[in-house]
Amino acid sequence: MTETIVLPDWAIKTLGKKSTITVIAGKARALSVTNPDFVRADIGEVCAPGLFPPGYRESLEKTARDVLKDGRIGYSAPDGEPKLKKLVFKHSIPDEQRELILERLREEAKAAGADVAKYTEESLPKYVSMTPGGAGALGAAISVFLTEKKKLYVVNQRTWQNHNLIVDMHGGMLWPVPLIDEQGRVADPDTILALCHPVKDRIAAFLFSEINNPDGAVVTDPAEQKKLEAIVRGLDVPLILDAAYHGMVFEGKKAQPFSPDIVKKMVTCGSYSKTLQIPGERLGYLASYDTRVVRYVYFYNRSHSGCPAVTPQNALAAHLSLHDTDPATAKAYSKALLSELETRRSILVETMKKELGWKMSSPGGAIYAVIPVPADVVKAFGDIDAFSIGLVERGGVSAISGSDFEFRVRGAAGHEEIYTPPPTDPSMHYLRFCFGFTPTDRVALAVRNIKAFIASR
Repeated sequence: MTETIVLPDWAIKTLGKKSTITVIAGKARALSVTNPDFVRADIGEVCAPGLFPPGYRESLEKTARDVLKDGRIGYSAPDGEPKLKKLVFKHSIPDEQRELILERLREEAKAAGADVAKYTEESLPKYVSMTPGGAGALGAAISVFLTEKKKLYVVNQRTWQNHNLIVDMHGGMLWPVPLIDEQGRVADPDTILALCHPVKDRIAAFLFSEINNPDGAVVTDPAEQKKLEAIVRGLDVPLILDAAYHGMVFEGKKAQPFSPDIVKKMVTCGSYSKTLQIPGERLGYLASYDTRVVRYVYFYNRSHSGCPAVTPQNALAAHLSLHDTDPATAKAYSKALLSELETRRSILVETMKKELGWKMSSPGGAIYAVIPVPADVVKAFGDIDAFSIGLVERGGVSAISGSDFEFRVRGAAGHEEIYTPPPTDPSMHYLRFCFGFTPTDRVALAVRNIKAFIASR
């Protein structure tokens, strides 16, 4: 073969160095086996002790027998099991999206002279599709809005690295703006719209995380939600809602609902990895008021990686069914999980201040916290990447450096590029600590390990 393979200009454009997530997670898997005091706080891999969705585990054995008997041991239909899709619609998607769709179905049924209850029951699956985890939902949502002209996705400047990877692999590009801070405060709409104005005609969608990763920031103030909606309307593009942590908000607060005009152009991408503590099952979903988006997922799943296997889908249906048959049990599990996470968060914040004297924001939700590392500490180790890698190798804690979550844009109009500042940049000087899968009695141990690691320098 003599011809050179030439990729499109946009292909792999935004991908950078091998992430510290990959390096640290790999080291942590090995070291945590040999060191009993090692604390993993990098990525969600291990289920929290004693927490497992009721009805799920109990149904796995029976479900496995049933699907073997029926000969259905592989993937389901590309958009998922109809029974499960109805349960996801009823118990998982945002309330405002569900109510708007139900209102639409009631109007359609009346116009057709059909039985409202039956018409609604039969139509619900059209608005939800199962996907291979939240990443599968995001990939489908990203690709559906790409056109030859529109390839940019507006995101918060500090965001999950995989947003960048998912957008890039589909031929798009992030357009990062300083949208929301750690307290869940939204930037001035005029400022954000001004930053987006030079590329307004090239923006495909607004990719927004309901609870931000890495800092757990969530919008719970109606006044802040009003500013956020002003930005969405100003951009006049679909909203892709990353709802991987839907409902996981602390202190009795709630994420604010979106207005009907925005919900009609909103695609919800959800996952059960964190909300139910089943990270290995790759169970996710996509929901939209526009049935064309959901129909697209059928073909997207069919041509990519299919749908999750029948067995875990049926197990998830068994758990979600408890909301109807045994709501007290389902509610108790959700309450216990949220309480457990909130406890871990508080222990982390309080122990960090007590042991190290470091101040950090208390996350408003989800399973992550940002630990700012003082400049003199970072400098002593070289940079934040060296600090985080040294911490896992010699300190007994795996947490991810800030360089995996910060994105900036530079370059002349039409020739922009997305980049991450170097690990020596002060804006990178923090660790993302995942307390969602760290046992409660080991959160304080992690802080003590960090303190000992710094002292050993």
